[in-house]
Amino acid sequence: MDTRVTVTHTKDFLPLLRTCFEDGLPVSLIVDEGQLCRAEGYIARLDDTSLTLKDGRSFRIATLAAVNGVFIDSYSQC
Repeated sequence: MDTRVTVTHTKDFLPLLRTCFEDGLPVSLIVDEGQLCRAEGYIARLDDTSLTLKDGRSFRIATLAAVNGVFIDSYSQC
């Protein structure tokens, strides 16, 4: 049986994102901006509503479907 770690709300990604930001760890994201796309890199800026990767790409936390393999419940079948 396939099992996945999931979160209920996108705001539940914040502790994981903060740890990656503070410890200088890379993030692997799946972002839903009308279609699912992948983004990887290191976080340059992070607040409660958005993040910016060191390559300059910015994403709203509300658009995240997954962070480092942890999915939001509604995307757990991805």
